[in-house]
Amino acid sequence: MSLSQATVVLTRPEGKNESLQRQFEDAGLAVVVVPALTLRRKPFSEPVPSLAAYDLIFFVSGYAADCFFDLLDEQNVRWPAQLQAGCVGPGTAKTLQARGVPERDILSPAAGQPRDAGGLVATLKDKGVFASLQSVLIVCGTTGSGWFAEQLQAASVAVTRLPLYTRQARPWSEQEQRQMAFLLREAGAGPLYVVLTSPQGVQSFVRNAADAGWCPAQAARAITFVITHPGQQERLIEGWQHTFSGCDPAALRIVQASPEDAAIFQAVTKSD
Repeated sequence: MSLSQATVVLTRPEGKNESLQRQFEDAGLAVVVVPALTLRRKPFSEPVPSLAAYDLIFFVSGYAADCFFDLLDEQNVRWPAQLQAGCVGPGTAKTLQARGVPERDILSPAAGQPRDAGGLVATLKDKGVFASLQSVLIVCGTTGSGWFAEQLQAASVAVTRLPLYTRQARPWSEQEQRQMAFLLREAGAGPLYVVLTSPQGVQSFVRNAADAGWCPAQAARAITFVITHPGQQERLIEGWQHTFSGCDPAALRIVQASPEDAAIFQAVTKSD
């Protein structure tokens, strides 16, 4: 079946899909954007913590970095020279560079390491950085995994969380429910891919599918899920099994890619 007949569903929050959407559309694929989550910056009236007090500031996402640097601008605070920033994804690293953090001061998983907190910890240990850390600021949302903080605290590193935004499941509108139902019905005319990029997004998507009255067996036949972290596969299988009782999660087609747009694009085009 021709790749040009494929449809790709992108589920990143609003404003995070445009670049990948263009890549797929330029290749002749149809794209449907249905965000799984809504991100909103929290009001923050307190002074920014003294950045010089930290050995590393870790950003859980590019959105976290944008919220943080907007806050610095509002409070007329400058990023200290030579302060190291940590992140796991290349998109977040690009955001940090765009905000003025030199590439040499950005720590992220080394080549060959997974693009996740575990890969960052391994890289920090390999570089001899982990053992020297005494105080780390984590810029994050109000929810999310605390694994990285737990690893730091287990090594007696002082950790401060700075939650700057909320992450909420976004329900499908009636129009989106009809659109997704149409894609399932027409899946025989061309491949259907759903790109999922966070555990919370996976959970929201499965809940929306259930609320829309999907037949899980039909969805399993129709969809190839593209995920960007092994933990998302576990969350998808568990969520599918829990939400659609009696279904066989082993029937799900799941392809893993790195979180970079180019890797997601390649995963879709190669799996066709």
